[in-house]
This record gives sequence, C-alpha cells and structure tokens, in this order.
Amino acid sequence: MADARDGRHRLAEALTRVVAREGITGVSVRAVAAEAGVSGGAVQHHFRTRAEMIRFAMEWISDGVEHRLSRVARWGDVEEWTREILLELLPLDEQRQREHAVWLAFVAHAATDPSLADLRNRTNEKLLEMYARIVRARRSLPPTSAVEEPVVTTMDGQVDDVDEDAMLLQALLDGLSLHLTEMQPDEAQRRGPALLDRFLELVVDISTPA
Repeated sequence: MADARDGRHRLAEALTRVVAREGITGVSVRAVAAEAGVSGGAVQHHFRTRAEMIRFAMEWISDGVEHRLSRVARWGDVEEWTREILLELLPLDEQRQREHAVWLAFVAHAATDPSLADLRNRTNEKLLEMYARIVRARRSLPPTSAVEEPVVTTMDGQVDDVDEDAMLLQALLDGLSLHLTEMQPDEAQRRGPALLDRFLELVVDISTPA
C-alpha cells in the first residue's frame, strides 16, 4: 500500500512539473510518464484516466499546503503566529511560486470538471474559515460556534463583522499571490510581507478592541 501511495505521489509531482511548464493542455499519460521516468503502463496502473490523474495531483497540492500550515505553532504572540500562517500561504520563493501557478491552472480547469470544482470550493471554504479564526484571534475575540452570529460588538460598541473582514483577507491573499507569482523570488520575499503587514494594520487590526 505504501509503495502504491508513493508511486501516485511521484506521478502527481511529475504532473505538476508538466503543468508548470506547459499548462494543463500539456498533461497526458505519455508526458507524465516521461517526466517521472516511468512507462505509460506504470502511469495507467495508478490512474485509469487523465482526469483522475489531474484530480489526484490537485488534491496532493491542497493536502501539502494544509500540512504545511498545520506545522505552524499556534501559541505565543498572536500577531506573530497568525502572520506566520498567512506568510506560508504567499508565494515568496520559487517553489511556492510554481505551486501557486499550478494551482491556478487547476482552478481554471475546474470549470470543465465538477469534481475539481468541488475540491476548489472545499479548499476555499476551509481557507475562509481559517481567515475568520485569524481575524478573531488578532482581535482577541472568542472562537465562534455554529450557533453564533458572525457579527459581534466590540468593547467600544462598534459592530465587528468578522466574516466580511475574513473575506477581505482572503481576497487580499488571493490577489497579492497573483502579483507575487510574477515577481522574482527576492522581490517577492521583500514586498510580500510588507504588503501583508500593511493590510493587517489597515483592515484587520484596526478593529481590535481596546
């Protein structure tokens, strides 16, 4: 079982390299086999169809990002660890720039594959929930429950709409990632954190209760 899983992961990694170089249109059993250094029969042993192979690779990237985020310690200074989580999502180096470009190719392809669209939607929902938790943490608000309203009142009587600001945070990360992917890695590493900090200061932290 472990060998089969490793084999599928090896092919998923090869597929992402093909997508990074040629886009989704470049994906075929032959292309992935050549990239992975295996036979076409070995690819078909793990994946019956091209669509199945693409879906697995998209899940593999999503799971990898989720695992990376789970390794960030969530204790100590709240502003520091929440910022570290957000920085993990930004394409600040060559590897993550390639990963983001490949993910965007998968997202675009999702328009033709309902199962990819479902994975895209589930990933976005998970991220939005995480952004809401980050907003709450940075504003010293208690974790929400399923029955709580997302709109709360701060200590100074102001209305604090966590969900709306979480969506703004998600939009910022999505848009900023697009720009950072087009930059040289050293420029992305310099500008990405600074732009994130500015947004957090202007939008997320401005409503922090006194």
